[in-house]
Amino acid sequence: MFDPTAYENMKVVIEGTAYDLDLEGQIKVVDRKDIVDLATLTRKYEITFCLKQSSAILAKLTLEAKLNQLAAEILQKGDPKHIGAFVNISFTWNDTGKKYIDRIKEHWGPEHNYEERKIYSSLNGVKEEIIINFSRLITEDMIDDLVEMFHYSVQTLKKSINLSRM
Repeated sequence: MFDPTAYENMKVVIEGTAYDLDLEGQIKVVDRKDIVDLATLTRKYEITFCLKQSSAILAKLTLEAKLNQLAAEILQKGDPKHIGAFVNISFTWNDTGKKYIDRIKEHWGPEHNYEERKIYSSLNGVKEEIIINFSRLITEDMIDDLVEMFHYSVQTLKKSINLSRM
């Protein structure tokens, strides 16, 4: 039997947190992807969710481990600080004239890197998206922080939905 990697342990914790909140009725999980890219040996886990009472904004937490992280852990060579995964959180909504971007940035603070996108589609209309990049490796020692990130993204949804009703 093999030991699970740090990525796998973090993925299980995120998934458990998401489905616990889903069972409690706070959020609704709307999509989940568990991707292994055999060309680059990258693993990516994505879980997309919204508030139970409103799907106006979708949130997606992405956990990604590249070959460097897997090799450092399996071969037990190199710096243990290279063992873990990268995380980003994105929020997506239909462009209805609402300005969620400023609210989300204000809620998360200026210390993060943000990527803003406007997506034009002939099938789905116009969508806006903001991606919060944490730009650092999240290690297994930071699992509590990872759970807190998930809960904070739920708070972001609640705050954005409440502000949009004003």
